[in-house]
Amino acid sequence: MAAQLQTYYSEPQRHYHTLTHISYMLNAFDASGRKDNVMELAIWYHDCVYDPLKGSPWNERQSIQVWEGFCDSVKSKAMAALKEPVSVLIEATILHRLPERLPEGLTGPQVAVFLDFDMSILADSPSVYETYSQEIRQEYSHFTDEEYRIGRTKVLQTFLLHDRIFLGEGTEAMEERARENIKGEISRLQVT
Repeated sequence: MAAQLQTYYSEPQRHYHTLTHISYMLNAFDASGRKDNVMELAIWYHDCVYDPLKGSPWNERQSIQVWEGFCDSVKSKAMAALKEPVSVLIEATILHRLPERLPEGLTGPQVAVFLDFDMSILADSPSVYETYSQEIRQEYSHFTDEEYRIGRTKVLQTFLLHDRIFLGEGTEAMEERARENIKGEISRLQVT
């Protein structure tokens, strides 16, 4: 399955949702010192299907199908126990909110940390954030500049409306940097 995942993340429509994004999340995961198979598998599978023309939640639901198909093909008790928790983590990326119901083997703090790993690019340095925003624009190149400006601004403003972008404990500094980066991108979009 590793070769198939590499193929998925190397598709030509991807510019941000690539193996670089997965590597970025895995580095954050490694730095956290966590030993968590559920989270590591969710990192690998959460964006394995990505078609900017289809969008969310189609991409996430298709990624869940790929993950669950892999689990079913392995046919082991250990994999069966991971199936639902990994699927719930992937589904949580649709709204980037904690799910109302958590399956056995998954906790709220695990979900929060996983979602924070996925969003951590927002809190990186301004130059890394700028590269990220350019890659997102490339993924949505099928939109005109005006359509993209309107749509992307709406998405970014939605982030700012949330009380918290990052859900885990001790993420206040990340929250502040992310909000500054997002405001900067909104300002740049208004000029273009």
